[in-house]
Amino acid sequence: MTFGRVRSRAAALLPLVIIVAVCLIDVAGGPGFVVIALVLIAPLLAASIVGPWLTGIYAIAAFAGAGAVSIWDQLVGPPAEENRTAMVVRLAGIALGGGIAVAASVVRQARERRMTALVQVAEAARRAILNPVPAVIDGLRFTAMYRSAAVEAAVGGDLYEVLDTWWGVRLLVGDVRGKGLDAVRLANRVLGCFRALAGRLEDPAELVAALDSEVAKLGHGNGEDFVTAVVAQVDHAGRMLLLNAGHPDPLLVRAGRVTALGVPDRQPPLGLGVAPKAAPVLLVQSDQVLFYTDGLVEARNPRTREFFPVIPAVRDAFTDARLPDGTARLVDALIEWTGGSLSDDIALVAMERLVARVRASTS
Repeated sequence: MTFGRVRSRAAALLPLVIIVAVCLIDVAGGPGFVVIALVLIAPLLAASIVGPWLTGIYAIAAFAGAGAVSIWDQLVGPPAEENRTAMVVRLAGIALGGGIAVAASVVRQARERRMTALVQVAEAARRAILNPVPAVIDGLRFTAMYRSAAVEAAVGGDLYEVLDTWWGVRLLVGDVRGKGLDAVRLANRVLGCFRALAGRLEDPAELVAALDSEVAKLGHGNGEDFVTAVVAQVDHAGRMLLLNAGHPDPLLVRAGRVTALGVPDRQPPLGLGVAPKAAPVLLVQSDQVLFYTDGLVEARNPRTREFFPVIPAVRDAFTDARLPDGTARLVDALIEWTGGSLSDDIALVAMERLVARVRASTS
């Protein structure tokens, strides 16, 4: 049995512990010490952690326990009429609160089902539009990872693609503004445009400009819909051309050092008027480049609220590690830092320059 399952069962038994504890405290305090109404805490707590049936059982148990203790107080205490009236009022309040708790549990469970269905639809849509990256193309090894935050169905529109073209391997990593199915649809359009034009336009700057026009057209030119993106082109000799449209800088890992690959001609995101110039980078044997979305740099430790230390974590994960091991180590470090709770989706694409050109394959 896993620790999470044990903790879940312990939480489900907590309302019962509260009922027993309140009853014992009331009895031990004597007739003049009346705290039995606190048993109402049990079904109200159950409504937030268990289903309607178990919440109903706890509501009945709370009413029965309160009734038994009230009768005991009447037997051992003075049988005054006002005491009996107070007992009836307390029991009526506990019964009403138990019914409200059951109704709240029904509403919560229905909301959770709707949210789960929405997340599953969005996840299925994203899996349909994101192709698996090739394992090796033209002397380059690739690995990709997508981790969804899925907080209240706030599914984002992170995207990536790797294609082999006449001019070299072309890569796109981007992040759509906003969340939900609208973001997924916009990501699909950007990926479709990239796939259609990556093998037709020789100049990567023209390709980025075309992506910009596509996003602007979908956003009707109002500037409310945009996509941060980085586009890279790597030829067989390891010469990389890098274009950035408002996206976090890729990280180059070389001989144990991590360097942010900034571009002198930084542009606004796609959809806001992009006219980039490609910045050249020469990749040597065993160089690794990490492309990522801003969910990585915005991930926080839930206790300290500190941001994830991206550069030290990348250095520790990728130094002396080949792909995909480096990416896996980075993801493990991220999960440990955040406790598995993310505020935004994260997409990672890692690229490694191999010793020699290797025939393309897919993972």
